[in-house]
Parts: sequence; structure tokens; C-alpha cells
Amino acid sequence: MIFGSLGDMVIKLSLGMYIYSIFAISIGIKYQDLKFIYSARLASYFGTFLLLLSTITLVLGFVNHDYSIQYVADHSSNTMPYIYTWIAFYSGNEGSLLFISTCLSILLFLFIQNKKLNDNSINFSHLFILLFQIFLLISTSVLANPFTEASNIVKDGQGINPLLLHFGMFVHPPVQMLGLTAVVVPFSIAIGSLCAKNENLNLNSLRIWALATWIILTIGLALGSWWAYTILGWGGYWAWDPVENSSLMPWLLMTAFIHSIMVQQKRNMFKGWNLFLIIFAFFMAQMGMFINRGGPVPSVHSFGSSSLGWTFLLFMFISTTFSFMFFIYRYRFLTSVNYVQSILSRESLILVQNVLFLSVAIITLMGTIYPVFTKSIEDEQIYVGREFYDLVNAPILLLIMIILSIAPFVPWKNANMSSYIKKKTIVFVIAVLLAILNSWIISGHYWVTISFVILYFSSIQIFIELYKISKASFNKFKNLKNVLDKFLNILYSNLSRYGGLISHTGILLVMLGIAGTSFMGIEKDFALKPGESGTLKNYQFTYMKTDITQNSDHTNIKAIMQIEKNGKSLGQYTTSKSYYPKFDMNSTKAGILNFGLEDFYFSQSVISEDNSAVFEVKINPLVSLIWTGAFVVVIGAIISVLPVYKKNDKVKVK
Repeated sequence: MIFGSLGDMVIKLSLGMYIYSIFAISIGIKYQDLKFIYSARLASYFGTFLLLLSTITLVLGFVNHDYSIQYVADHSSNTMPYIYTWIAFYSGNEGSLLFISTCLSILLFLFIQNKKLNDNSINFSHLFILLFQIFLLISTSVLANPFTEASNIVKDGQGINPLLLHFGMFVHPPVQMLGLTAVVVPFSIAIGSLCAKNENLNLNSLRIWALATWIILTIGLALGSWWAYTILGWGGYWAWDPVENSSLMPWLLMTAFIHSIMVQQKRNMFKGWNLFLIIFAFFMAQMGMFINRGGPVPSVHSFGSSSLGWTFLLFMFISTTFSFMFFIYRYRFLTSVNYVQSILSRESLILVQNVLFLSVAIITLMGTIYPVFTKSIEDEQIYVGREFYDLVNAPILLLIMIILSIAPFVPWKNANMSSYIKKKTIVFVIAVLLAILNSWIISGHYWVTISFVILYFSSIQIFIELYKISKASFNKFKNLKNVLDKFLNILYSNLSRYGGLISHTGILLVMLGIAGTSFMGIEKDFALKPGESGTLKNYQFTYMKTDITQNSDHTNIKAIMQIEKNGKSLGQYTTSKSYYPKFDMNSTKAGILNFGLEDFYFSQSVISEDNSAVFEVKINPLVSLIWTGAFVVVIGAIISVLPVYKKNDKVKVK
């Protein structure tokens, strides 16, 4: 009982702190009274402390099996290992709301740290973050309180959703929720700067927070696809499910935004366009929260049916409407100094790329909410399958790949077309030859060959660029005696450039992995009895036996396969299916053998009484490039976000 009462009290106290903070900062801004602004920041700091305390209280409730708390009873059991407490904490609507409220409080704490009290851009941004935080805390304390007292105290809880019993679940859902929540910060910086009539939108701070948010969203997407590939048992990594789309859409818009603000920094352009992008990204992030809350958009990944989704929808409508109206009202302050001078310039290609990213996001949004429209018109939900998304989005993504391989190496303002073609012809020819060689080695589809051409075309230019940067850097710092100092100066002299090139390479690797699995993958179902064998491509596999284990909360059926490749034994591997009667749910663990550029994947779908089984067997070429590429993307983005060098130390590369 003590944990429930304490947690409920602490959440309400934190709500009170943030309400006071919003009044104090409003008075401070209106009357330029720094004492009120300072007081508002102290209240926000204390609110962060209280939310962290409430989080610890709920965790202690799980650890101590305090079933007087309804949420603990619904999402844990006596037999649940303590290691899964973290997953149980956010596995339902109530806990996840407390989690994202705590995350936003920490982000707010970091944002206002060491900021000048008289900076109205920061103060307005603080105000807008507080508005969102208060909405979350009202929802948490009133509509979905994780500390609600149980009407009937049980001796054992329901337990945790079996699909969450996977290593990826320790990181993927919280990172995804954090990413959607973090979009609030760059949005608030942009709107706050506009309120303060700062037409440059506080660009340095905005860029850092936008990149940090984008990194978190990228990690969430990568981990989610890896989880789907290894645990769901259907052999894929992306199904265009609404919850998957809910993270992809803001990621696409944040990708466009971080490229577009670079143009504003370099050329003082796209001011209005950039504000539009960040508002739309904020809208998409809220749409993601709405879908996750179990609104009318059906998804196997959402928290289940809940009226809470409609609350998020209402707030999304109000906040987005206000943002766009304010954007229109203040548009006259967003006049760009320069304009696009040539079709072949870096800024023009980035603009085209932005439009393409925006197109994919809108198409994905339309497909995601289509069942809601059909339900309202025809009283029947008609779903859009992955075939629609693949057919419509694939050509756009190909164009994005092409631009990604060209834009970083085109000059700002204006590039001579004939000169550019002359310089890049040799690079393109080498890229084509290497791609043909690669495709011949792996027997690649022509779409895979095209992807290889784009990857090599970009990679060769990156190596040339890195050589130029390194050469210029060594020339500048050749008098440095310490080799380590020299290396660090080289690194820091072009940090943002290095990071961007690395991230672009990672994106192209991801695209290549998608092309490989989409156009070169092979799959077939095999009905086998123990002792029988099957063959797919150069793999031979024999179904040895099935082991059935009865556990306290589930039944595990494990099939053992002897696998050979090109006649050489690779050993015995397993795939398993577990049934959890409490949830009436199956959980599948696939057998996956990775051979660098190719995966052998198998999972059982049906087991008969005579132990005969149906196995889904797949060969997935280049699939590992998806997660390798995602890792490269994140590393590049982190490098871009690191503290930059002094302005006068910058090395120019001709």
C-alpha cells in the first residue's frame, strides 16, 4: 500500500510544480522579471526530481510484488524474474505515460541547464515544453494513473506479455518512446525562438537537439526491426504496421529537417520551410503517441484498446492548429536572405530531397489512417497492405538514394554541369564496374546492382573527400609535434563533415540491405517428419526431433535441425514456439545462421501430434547490412553532434 500512496502523491506534487513553473515563467517573460524565471527553473528541476522518485517507487512496487497497485498486478507475477522489472514498468499505458513524462522532465532539465535567464528564446521554449509536460502529467495522474489501488488484491499477478521477453525489449520500446517525446524539444526551440522574434530560430541549439532526437529515433527503428526479425517468426523486419510507421514518419521529417537547417546555417535560406518541417515532425510524433495509446488505428504493437488515445488526438489537434496558425502569423519574420540560384547546387538538391522525404511521410500517414476513414464511411475497416507501401514508396526511396550519393559533393550556390559530369564520369564508371562484379559474385538482382552502383559512387567520393580533408588538415597542422594532437586536430577540424559522410554511407548500406532481401530473398515452406530432409539453394537441413518442455507458465516446443551448406555440416540449430495459456498467446524464436552477407532463417509454424512439422525456411541476402548500416548511421550522427572545433581552426578543402 505504501508504494501506491507514495507514488500517487509524488506524481500530483510534480504536476503542481510544473503548473507553478508555467505561471512563474509566464510572469517572468511578461514583466522581464528574472526572479520569476529563476523560480520557474527551480520548480522544473524539483519536478524532475519528483518524477524520478515516482519512477523508483513504481519499480519498488514491482520488486516487492505489491499487488495492491493494479498496474503491478496486471503486468507482473510471482514467477517473473527481477530482470524483467524494467520491461514490466513501461509495458502498459499507465507505466509508459509515467516513463515518457519522466523522460521529458529530464530533457527539460538538460535544456535549461546553464542558460541565461534573460534569453527570451530559451524562456519561451521552456514554456512550450512545460505545456506538453503538464498535458502528460494530467493524463498520467487523472486518466491513466499507474498507482491506482486494486479493488481486489490478488496473491499472484497476471504476468508480463510473452512477446516482451526478449533482449531487444529492454531497449527498443523505451528508446522509441523517448524519441517521439524528444521531438518536443526542437519543436519548442523553434516556436520559442519565433515568439521571441529570433528569426534564426536559435540554430546552434536547435541543430544539436534535432540531431540528438534523430539519433534516438534511428536507434529505436533499428532495434524494432531487429526484434521483429528475431522473435516474431515471420522472417521479416518491417511490416508497415501502424506503430512501426508511427516512428518512421517523424524520423523521415527530422531527417529532412536536419539537412534543411544546414542550408539555413550555410546560406541563410529555407527559414519558413524549416519551421514548417519541425511543426509537421511534431505533429507526426504526436500521431505516433496517439497510435501507441490504442486509438482507433489498429496495431498489434499498441497498448490495446483505450480511450486515452482520443485524449492525445484532441491535444494533437489543438497544439498543431495553434502552431500552424502562429507560423502563418509570424511568417513575415522568416524572410530568407538568399535563394536557390541553380538546379545543380547543394541547397537545391537538399530541397528536392526534403520534398521526397515529406512525400514518403505523407503517403505512409495516409496508408496508416486509411482504415479509420473506411470505417467512418463504409462501417468496415479496410487495411492497406505492405504491397501498397512498397509499390508507392520504393521509387521515391530510390530517388532519395541517388540524391544522397550526389548532394554532399555538389558545391553550394552553383555548380557547372559540364564540369561536374566530367569530374564524376570516371567515378561513375568505376562504381558501375564494381557493382557488376559484386552482383556477379552474389548473383544479384538488377535492383541490387543499381543499389551497389549508388553505394560505390558515394563511397568513392567519400574516400576522395576524406583524402582531401586529411591532406589539407595535415598541411595546416604539420608543425604540431605530438602525433595525437595532430590526429585530434584533423578530426575536430572537420567534425560535422566527417559525421555527415559516415551517416550517408550508413543510410546507403541500409538501403542496399533492403534491396537485397526484397529482390534476392528466397523462401519456401517444408512439411517434414523427424528424420526427413529438405533443400533450399545450397543449404540442406534435416529435421532431427522435437523436445517439449512444460514450464510453470508456458509450454515450450523446440525443433532441432541439422544444417549443412554445400555439403559441409554446420551443426544442430533450434527453433522454438512457446504457448502461454494465461495470455492465450504464442511466442516464436527463429533459428538464424548468419554468414556475413547472407542469413539462413527457419522457424516452425505447425507441429502435429506425430511430431511432423511445417517449417518456414528463408535465405535472406544482405539482411545484416540493415543493422550494420544503422550502426554506421548512428556513429556518424554522434560524431556530428560532438563539441565542434573553434571557428578559426577550421580547415578549408579545395
